[in-house]
Amino acid sequence: MEAGAPPGGRQLAVMAAMVEKVNSKTRKGKDFVRADFSDQTAVQGAACFEESLVEQFLRWAEDATCILLNVELDLLRRTAAHHAGGARPLDEVKGGSRMVLTLELSDAAALHDLKMELGPGTPGHGEVLVRLRTGEAIEPQIRLGRDYALDGELAERLALIEGLDKVSLTTRKEGSHLRLVA
Repeated sequence: MEAGAPPGGRQLAVMAAMVEKVNSKTRKGKDFVRADFSDQTAVQGAACFEESLVEQFLRWAEDATCILLNVELDLLRRTAAHHAGGARPLDEVKGGSRMVLTLELSDAAALHDLKMELGPGTPGHGEVLVRLRTGEAIEPQIRLGRDYALDGELAERLALIEGLDKVSLTTRKEGSHLRLVA
């Protein structure tokens, strides 16, 4: 197991991805889908056995919809989508969920770019947490505020800024679980 990987090599995460291609199938009399998701780094295939989402995944693929997907990362196999706790279009997520953007700042010059990208949002719905990469054993984390407009497009733009690392957008809202198998 890699250093720092949790027992079993799996860790929960949230990813924003576009549904690119979906094939509907049946197994043991139950419908499921095989889907391809993409973000700015890769395309990941997975099977979703949550019957209530089959029609939605077919529609999302047809419309090339970007969704927020709760996943379980397999750190040993370096794959991303094995387990999810829900999937919702990013347009729906923006308005009602409490979002948290976390990132690491390794270059002070990137702070100006971060400031230019962040905009005001619904009070209490957009928290930004920044870990300062100081090289010390304990690195400080700063909360910039809780009232920012946060979405997947912003997270993708921030991930491209040199000096901002490990950009992650998550939601505080808990959902039901569904199973994704690559």
